[in-house]
Amino acid sequence: MSLPTGRQSFMHRRGVSLKGNTYWFAQEKYPDRGPLYGLYDVADFLICFDFTRERFGPRFPLPFHSKIEDTVTLSRVGEEQLAVLFQPWDTLHMEIWVTTKIEPEVALWNKVFLSVAMKPLTDFQFGVTQGSFFIDQEMKVAVVLDKDKHVNSPTRNVAYIIGEDGYYREVDLGESTKELY
Repeated sequence: MSLPTGRQSFMHRRGVSLKGNTYWFAQEKYPDRGPLYGLYDVADFLICFDFTRERFGPRFPLPFHSKIEDTVTLSRVGEEQLAVLFQPWDTLHMEIWVTTKIEPEVALWNKVFLSVAMKPLTDFQFGVTQGSFFIDQEMKVAVVLDKDKHVNSPTRNVAYIIGEDGYYREVDLGESTKELY
């Protein structure tokens, strides 16, 4: 089995399985955790494990550049596409991009599927490690599954439904048995 070269970090990111391969969002590792930690600008990319060849493919560029504090989450769209949610920690402006082609050796991105200024709607960032999402391309809506951000109860699961033209709705999914996941 061939492992990816270089120093990369998958951190707490969940992989997404598509067409028999698994894709992850990853970033270069920071040089250290010293006083400048968080100030480094590191490469971010998508990487694929090809189960047929039993090796990692090349790094794919993303249609944006993220920093360590930003939310970046992957999701599958049907049987042929991959979506990525990007939300910078400082502006909270959420973008969702969808691939036009995804294979172990190539990833091509379409224009932004959904772009929403979240600050007027929520004024919080979606979870970096525990959040997930899915989209409905026909309705042009995204559903982000995360923990409740409005109360001091990290065990409440909430579906945040976000669409064009400021459509926003929260649906309480109930209590979770675990606080952080």
